[in-house]
Amino acid sequence: MIINAENISDIPYDVIICGSGPAGMAIALDLERKKIPSLMIEAGDETYSDKAQNRYSGKVFGKSPNDLSDSRLSQFGGTSGHWGGTCRTLDEYDFLKWPIKKQDLDIFLDEACKFLNIKNVFREKKFNKNLKIIEFQESDLRIYDKYFDYVKKSKYINLVLNTSVYNVKFIDNSINEVIIKSKKTYSIKNKIFVLACGGIENSRMLLWFRHLNQNNFKNLPIGNYWMGHPFKLIGTGVGDDNVIKKFFNNDFYYFKNYRNVGKFTVSFSPTYEFIKNNDILNAGFYLTINDRNDNNLKNTLKNLLCVAPKLSNLILNNTLSKGLSCGLSIFSSWEQDPVFDNSISLLNDHDDLGIPRIGLKYNTSDKTILTIKKIIEELGYFFIENEIGRIAGFDYLYDKSKFVSDIGSHHLGGTIMGHNFNTSVVDKNLKVHNIKNLFVAGSSVFPTGGHANPTLTIVQLSLRLSNFLSKKINQSNNS
Repeated sequence: MIINAENISDIPYDVIICGSGPAGMAIALDLERKKIPSLMIEAGDETYSDKAQNRYSGKVFGKSPNDLSDSRLSQFGGTSGHWGGTCRTLDEYDFLKWPIKKQDLDIFLDEACKFLNIKNVFREKKFNKNLKIIEFQESDLRIYDKYFDYVKKSKYINLVLNTSVYNVKFIDNSINEVIIKSKKTYSIKNKIFVLACGGIENSRMLLWFRHLNQNNFKNLPIGNYWMGHPFKLIGTGVGDDNVIKKFFNNDFYYFKNYRNVGKFTVSFSPTYEFIKNNDILNAGFYLTINDRNDNNLKNTLKNLLCVAPKLSNLILNNTLSKGLSCGLSIFSSWEQDPVFDNSISLLNDHDDLGIPRIGLKYNTSDKTILTIKKIIEELGYFFIENEIGRIAGFDYLYDKSKFVSDIGSHHLGGTIMGHNFNTSVVDKNLKVHNIKNLFVAGSSVFPTGGHANPTLTIVQLSLRLSNFLSKKINQSNNS
């Protein structure tokens, strides 16, 4: 049900969840199935409002063109309102630096796919020792459309809108009171508190809590190891569309709607052997056949010759004579390594609630750029060996000074998971180190990012957390 902030203390809650995005919603729904009451606190309104959105503005220091308020949303459903719906699991080797393994999340994969309304099918095919073709699923889920009316009728999920968590108060190492701000300030007694505010806001809130309660968070690296998924058009190419379609003639290994509606797109990633041998990161890259028209083809060929002039004679003398008939575009979304100095911090500027806005320090490492350079070169060799066409990467992959990363809406890290208190913020069960009843859900807990869109993994982690919390609550109630 939807409640007003002034009535917030009238109903008992086992779990308070800050945030109504995929992480918070998955937890609340799973607790509801187990008849465990929760309170979901959403800082935004039912839909978009300028007032709530303005609290997300901040400053970026470093090389990223993104505005911090444009890449996230303060409203019911959170930043999932920006989500394109693309889903894939992380690879097994993406978990090498995690305190859990892929199998620990696979237990919740069926349920996560049902939540997102997708098939649990993520096939892949290895072409050689270096490259594999991969499958994504595309979700049509819109959290507002599917769950807002549902939550209004729920007996176990209580939702308060236009209300922000401002502070938490401690007894020893447990939060016993949550302070919220709406039109007035209220306090709620709680058993378990879950931050599920998003890949930037989780760090912001923990940094603010630490500022107000300096003895309770010690020296945890809150805000550090922040990551994004660089996303760019990284190269161009030419080829025969009939040859390409015939070569990749498996319907379940390509999808037609990813960023290019109606166009043939093939999705690749490197094998673990290639990643390990070249000391690079993981990546997904998407090769699209452009529309067959003279202007498009001429522009593609012109771009290719500009970025790879040594291929001019080869393309003109060989490829064209074999029936060149299409232009190719190669996009990539790839992993960024966790770097301590890429971080979220609090600024002196405050929003209308008195909470400091955030500054994001973000720079792209040499390893991040090397990753996509190595992979597109390998894809180029693959096309030549198999007589598919010719491709080349853009010049900024070879000149770091020209590289500016578009990190989009994939916000990862800042409250990362791990065993070591000095290098992580939460443990394998997403509990904040040294605090008995404070948990964090969402992509901010990712120790590394892989290349896959994070939403599916966020939901899997949230279901795992809900399972842990329900057992904890039941044990407490039965003791």
